[in-house]
Amino acid sequence: MPGTLLEQLDQVEREIRTYVEFDEEEKDRFNRESYLWTAEDRVEWQALQFDNAQRLRELREERDILRSRLGL
Repeated sequence: MPGTLLEQLDQVEREIRTYVEFDEEEKDRFNRESYLWTAEDRVEWQALQFDNAQRLRELREERDILRSRLGL
């Protein structure tokens, strides 16, 4: 992890953008392909969505902490 608080904040914001982009792509894929999926495929996709959402919550909390420490 980068050293300064500002570098840490920049890194966290980049990770958030990456997860959000991935989430949007996965939802688009679901809309295009889900009718072909098995029940197992759908369960796996839901688990992936859950994990992604959890990581986004963690990153957003971390971002909020860093912003408050920086006085932003």
